[in-house]
Amino acid sequence: MKISKQSAFLLGLMTIMLVYWVGIVLSDITDLPVNLYYSVGITLVAFAGGVMGIFLSKKWGGRKSAVGTAILFISLGTTVWSIGSFIWSFYNLALNLEVPYPSLADIGYISAIPLWIVGIFYLSKATGAGVSIRKIGGRVLLVLLPVIASISSYYLLFVVARDSSFDWDGGVLKVFFDLAYPVGDWIVLTFAFLIWGLSLKYLGGKYRWPVFIILLGFLTMFLADFSFSYTTTVGTYYNGSYPDFLFALAMFLLGFGINSFDPKQQ
Repeated sequence: MKISKQSAFLLGLMTIMLVYWVGIVLSDITDLPVNLYYSVGITLVAFAGGVMGIFLSKKWGGRKSAVGTAILFISLGTTVWSIGSFIWSFYNLALNLEVPYPSLADIGYISAIPLWIVGIFYLSKATGAGVSIRKIGGRVLLVLLPVIASISSYYLLFVVARDSSFDWDGGVLKVFFDLAYPVGDWIVLTFAFLIWGLSLKYLGGKYRWPVFIILLGFLTMFLADFSFSYTTTVGTYYNGSYPDFLFALAMFLLGFGINSFDPKQQ
């Protein structure tokens, strides 16, 4: 797979983020401004990948093609997520406040999920998932993969991350976000599993690696959300800890995969 200029730029940013994170870990720094600046880096990776993807979607005809629509909505979701990350950083750096929950940042984060779901749906149309459903093996996967995703989501997001308990206190908004995040993660993970399972035989040529990287990005995003929920529950989360690295990696993979669809590089 040839790497586009956009993807190469994102690879450079992620390399910096990796070195930055390793420095935080080796220095055992948990509560200094250097930790807060890491979230700014996550914002840059997400915003750059999303915005470049939006422009790239036009080369595929935008909403006129399945590939263009998939790129557009996944890019929009990533861009919206970056706005949530920017607000998170604004609370920490500009206002010098601990980010409340829920906050305006959560609106950006949660708004990304429906956009990603639409993007994944159109990605399935571009990769031949619909053809597989017509076959017996595809129908089996259509049932089996959501079950696997459901069990994995329930165990990791509820049993492990939340210690098999749910807090109904804190107001309507808190309850909404407490439910919306795991449900959204489950839907995204389910769709990602389905696309990979149903499209495996059809992922050839220019589609194989970009699609695989995007789906890997969504899986990493699921793990990042799980890690964030778990570490905040047990009280070990800090800015720049490993959940933040996973968020950075997820945003990089989504942006890298999206921008690897550049038709000039195929």
